[in-house]
Amino acid sequence: VKKGTNVTLTIDVTLAGGPNWAGYVPRLARMDVIQGEVTGPVADKDTFTAPTAKVARSYEIDQSSGVVRRTYQLGRVDRPLYVRLRGSDGNRTAVGAMGDAVDPVGPAIDVVGDADPWLDLWFYSNPIWVLPS
Repeated sequence: VKKGTNVTLTIDVTLAGGPNWAGYVPRLARMDVIQGEVTGPVADKDTFTAPTAKVARSYEIDQSSGVVRRTYQLGRVDRPLYVRLRGSDGNRTAVGAMGDAVDPVGPAIDVVGDADPWLDLWFYSNPIWVLPS
């Protein structure tokens, strides 16, 4: 991407067309765009957080079949950044560990002895790197 270019991310997600291994048909209820700046190597390799990463946009999904298309405007890109997608069936959510301003509707912590992973489904994409030059 040329530095200063306006960038639009177009997202196509094919919704589940049949049951998963547990016999449930997953339903995508929400999709988040998580965005952060590429800042280079960290001094402490045990660092758990990326200081600029946060949910930049959320989309409520109101269809149960076919392909969902959403667009996200990154605007004029003048520095390296990345975006990831996260989706949820919406069954179990909570404010993320970094707070409401960073992750307002993230995954809820499982209750020990009372968690069914098939009833709390999430997906995460690999990062999409936007590296202007």
